[in-house]
Amino acid sequence: MFWFALIIASLWAAETRALSQSVAVKWRHSSLNSLFIVSALPIQVVMMLVCGCVAAWATRHHWGLVYLLPNADHPLIKYGLMFVVLDMLDYVYHVTMHHVAAFWRYHLVHHTDQAVDVSTTVREHPGETFIRNCFLILWVFLCGASVEILMLRQIADTASNLCAHTAIRLPPRAARILGWLFITPNLHHAHHHFEMPTTNKNYGDVFSVWDRLFGTFTDLAREDTVFGLETHMDGAGDARLLALLAGSRARLSTLRRNYFRV
Repeated sequence: MFWFALIIASLWAAETRALSQSVAVKWRHSSLNSLFIVSALPIQVVMMLVCGCVAAWATRHHWGLVYLLPNADHPLIKYGLMFVVLDMLDYVYHVTMHHVAAFWRYHLVHHTDQAVDVSTTVREHPGETFIRNCFLILWVFLCGASVEILMLRQIADTASNLCAHTAIRLPPRAARILGWLFITPNLHHAHHHFEMPTTNKNYGDVFSVWDRLFGTFTDLAREDTVFGLETHMDGAGDARLLALLAGSRARLSTLRRNYFRV
């Protein structure tokens, strides 16, 4: 959790400096997105504990598709292959969130951010947090992923997501080279473009190869990228959240005046 916060803070500061953004405006936007942590974090913690227990059980009982392979405990299979497989399954999860209406109603909250930056990473409806972890528990149960690869995967996944959402794009040459294998900010920005069908492109989590293999890859220039969602460009949802945030601050200020006066 400490390293997660440190990376967010570092990228946030780098964005502010590199892009000459107003600290006040950026803080307001980040404060809005941080509201989602309050509701999602307890769900995330509880379900990750459940997922860890499932992984430990699968390892102890040699349960899962990985144990159908010879030398399943070899590091190249136990860690290397399982990392790649879990990344592909994250791609499947992401596609599902976009194409199943009952799931999309939760996932669209993430896409309605019209100023994508590192704080957008935590902009997740608690309903999606629950669904995402249910998928992860299912993948771990089916594949037989160990606790160790689960932890490695979560660290890599978190770092990749934070970097992919940063407002700082890579130089064209670096983006083109790295983009052959990894999801870069440049590629993920296209996924956050407001208009279909671009919104349904670049689903990859760590690796971009799945998008290339399954025909969902696209590249979009900075000047052609507009963040948001075409059905929710009025900002009404964000306005309601900002009102909630302002109300919370006002109540906190009242409490301080009434109960904590020196």
